Amino acid sequence: MVKADIVERVVEATGLSKSKARQIVDAILDEMFNALVRGENVIIRRFGTFEVVRSNRLKGRNLKTGEEVRIDPRMVVRFRPSKKLKKVIEE
Repeated sequence: MVKADIVERVVEATGLSKSKARQIVDAILDEMFNALVRGENVIIRRFGTFEVVRSNRLKGRNLKTGEEVRIDPRMVVRFRPSKKLKKVIEE
């Protein structure tokens, strides 16, 4: 599913015009983006949580030479599905 599919589903569910639905979806995604950039968690009840976390230092391997390299820690976005979402997917 891509953003255009979400916009289309909003149009079908609400009867809004496609341009208005696109504005709403864009506004929601922009706010989620900005919150994550600020380091805030984005919690969507019954769906899950997006959070910014620091990754651990990892060992990697250069595929061309086979040499082991260290991958420095960095900030990444992690998604944790809600219990309800996990349950529905498992069924």
